[in-house]
Amino acid sequence: MENNLIPFDPDWDKVLEKLEADQAAGLELNAEEENLLKELQRIRTESGEALKAYHTFDTDNKWAEFKQQIAAEDTAKEKNHQPISLWLRISATAAAIFIIAGIGLVFQKTKQQHQQSVNVFLNDIPAGKQSATLTLDNGQKIVLSGAGNGQVSAESGIVISKSADGQLQYRVSAQDVHASSKIHTLSTGNGETYRLQLPDHTEIWLNSASSIKFPASFEGLKDRKVELKGEAYFEIAKNKKHPFIVKTEQQEIQVLGTHFNVNSDPDQGNTRTTLLEGSLRITNNAKKEQLIKPGEQSLVNGGADILVSPADLKSTMAWKNGYFRFNGARIDEVMLKISRWYDLEVTYQGPISKERFSGNISRNKNISEVLNMLSYSKAVKFKVEGRRLTVMQ
Repeated sequence: MENNLIPFDPDWDKVLEKLEADQAAGLELNAEEENLLKELQRIRTESGEALKAYHTFDTDNKWAEFKQQIAAEDTAKEKNHQPISLWLRISATAAAIFIIAGIGLVFQKTKQQHQQSVNVFLNDIPAGKQSATLTLDNGQKIVLSGAGNGQVSAESGIVISKSADGQLQYRVSAQDVHASSKIHTLSTGNGETYRLQLPDHTEIWLNSASSIKFPASFEGLKDRKVELKGEAYFEIAKNKKHPFIVKTEQQEIQVLGTHFNVNSDPDQGNTRTTLLEGSLRITNNAKKEQLIKPGEQSLVNGGADILVSPADLKSTMAWKNGYFRFNGARIDEVMLKISRWYDLEVTYQGPISKERFSGNISRNKNISEVLNMLSYSKAVKFKVEGRRLTVMQ
């Protein structure tokens, strides 16, 4: 049974601020980011105008009218056996309410009254953070959250530094062919994410519970090769003479210069590669090859074939852009992402709900806010004790 939620509310002001800052700094935005920037700027302008009338706007009355309208539409849709997404319906029908009341304001009072009776929070847990551990070739480990900004290490003509905005950067200070034999590993635990810039200016965003292994320098190497476990987003610096190769347990990806996401999460048992820009050649362990184009996703699941299908770019890029996105997901699929970001142990009391969830939610919120939004569907409720999360129907 599909039980779509009201639209989750990412911290759009923070997203807008980041996109505008990147644009002002001269950084190139991809097509999706440009469209999102324009839409958020439009909403901000309309919100400013609408807020002038806020004090004369009866939100409680409008919300009551809106619920009656939704109930009437649901009755009509059930008769026609045509499912419809509530959050899409709200986006289309009640845009004025959201603009005037602000993100989530319309639902705040009713939501809190309902949720206080179903969820139990013996403690709250903040969102994950920007952190990772760098392991050098000699085995030395550097916890980046505890390292100050600036240089954190240097060897074989390679200077490794941590930028003020939380990026690990490799810079060549002197050409040394021995640097290419130094293998480094950047790894994140649950509740951690980090950015990495290699000496060739390739940029990598590493998701939670992931790791990437790479040479300290590509000097003297024919190929620029890295090994990934987990999930990462890549923006590859172009170099036709030295192809970039990403190796996972199930496949190899060869690129010349492109933007793509790779998810080789071992819990999924497969590897998904999603292309945003450029072209990729996928080779699986059976030596089967497949080219994919922008907007496509390949699936390697241990078999002989590589499956290619249209990609859901918004869902794929949600983690990198700072939010979760669910599209008809089961509660156990939702909890897999939630538990990793908040470093939680999840247990289920009774049977696992068969309801499915759709919507977006910011990864910057405390766990209580996230679970309150999920429980608003009335399909599930939660209990948090320490780092243990119990899911109940």
